[in-house]
Amino acid sequence: MNYHTTDNNSHKRMTKGMEMLQNGMTITENQDGSFSVPSQTQANKFYEVMLFSSERFVCNCPDFQYRKIEACKHIHLVKFCLSVRYLRNEPKPKVFAEDVILCDRCGSIRTIRYGSSVGKQVFKCKDCQHKFREPSLLKRARFTPELVSLTLDLYFSGLSLRKIARNLSDHFDVEIHHSTILSWIEKYISIISAYVNTLTPQLSGQWSADELFVRMKGSQHQGRYKGLAFLWNVMDKETRFLLASKVSENRDANGAIAALQEAIKNANGCLPNAINTDAHRSYREAISKTLPNIDHKAKCGVNKPHANNNRIERLNGTLREGKSAERLEIL
Repeated sequence: MNYHTTDNNSHKRMTKGMEMLQNGMTITENQDGSFSVPSQTQANKFYEVMLFSSERFVCNCPDFQYRKIEACKHIHLVKFCLSVRYLRNEPKPKVFAEDVILCDRCGSIRTIRYGSSVGKQVFKCKDCQHKFREPSLLKRARFTPELVSLTLDLYFSGLSLRKIARNLSDHFDVEIHHSTILSWIEKYISIISAYVNTLTPQLSGQWSADELFVRMKGSQHQGRYKGLAFLWNVMDKETRFLLASKVSENRDANGAIAALQEAIKNANGCLPNAINTDAHRSYREAISKTLPNIDHKAKCGVNKPHANNNRIERLNGTLREGKSAERLEIL
């Protein structure tokens, strides 16, 4: 799955960096060689920019940390200031090694290895004498990020919580209660979703949409549909990026509209030229209201000669293997 930062947004950040320089904003070089850039929105707030040996700049501002971009406006400002320094034949900036460990209290790079604790490397800062453990993606976590990621992957592959716990015990000799796994799912899915929503997917311009029956607690249906609901999925046909996944109690145009509206929102302006669906009448009304100017190819299915929905049907097949009411409540 591929993501990219649009050239437009990159140009805007560069322009903001130039405006900061033209407005007289100055940067400060710290003793360890990093640069402090004042925040434009918060008084007495500074962001730290560092230059690494691969000619890569890193900033600790939220824009750079969470959007995984190449350069934020603070980095562009530092680059402009260093260019001015170069033209004036002033000293070059200090370059950090790629594996440098910063003190989590004072930010110094003068840190040394200082034994281990609970299987994790401990470091000591020579400047402030502070001892700290090896940085982790999961704060105060007893288990590694790799193990947590594995449990999430197994869960959404269809395994139950108890089966995941048994697999970890059998293959990795790690004893984890199934309630711990559930707490990880509830905690980290929202964090992952928030991060994914900041990314811009690469789309092909052709979408596929389909719906399937799922079990759901609290469903109001009786008779043949008792205990059932409908899960509407919209994905890009070529890249297989899942643009939307919405649950509705009824198989009607409202459910299809909600799914398409979420897909449009997640596409970040990259609207399709065509969309493939099955013959259900809900799609005709939903597409006419949300995407009226695109080519709607109806009556698509597995191995249909004019157009097929094989990839999204395969996705639905995977979902049928493990969907339960609990999973739907989390989604």
